[in-house]
Amino acid sequence: MRNILILLGLIFTINCFAQDTYIPYSIRNKSESIFPSESRNIELTVGYLPTSDNRSVKGNIAINNLVLKRLGAYTSVEYDLQTYNYTNTVGGTVRINKYGYLWGGMDLFSSKGLIQADYSISRKEIGIGITPYKISVIRLGWSNSVGFSFSAGLFIPI
Repeated sequence: MRNILILLGLIFTINCFAQDTYIPYSIRNKSESIFPSESRNIELTVGYLPTSDNRSVKGNIAINNLVLKRLGAYTSVEYDLQTYNYTNTVGGTVRINKYGYLWGGMDLFSSKGLIQADYSISRKEIGIGITPYKISVIRLGWSNSVGFSFSAGLFIPI
């Protein structure tokens, strides 16, 4: 876990230093953003949870930059290939800069979700999303109950 956190920190640091002089919310810059990742977009990704005791496939749908060009929402459905159970995680996204955003949420609707079980059992996850090139997206996440998750896909500006 320590290595994963170091890797996420390194990716985030490199991402922050890769910025150019474009400041999207400054007073002098009134024009609309030319970067598609800063406009409202729908994000579609598929991924995998590679932990040894819980091998699952994952699909994410997110609507980013919906409020104040920074806040959005997402839902993630995961299907366990061994026990044939699913989880549906719902949460929010917060854009940090034009190349990255943070996301986090919790399971609400499945058998171990917050509605049918208590807070300590419900699955919670956090992560970082990176837009490395044009409309591509990479999502790296961590959950205490299932560990590391990875997903990749694209976003469609709306």
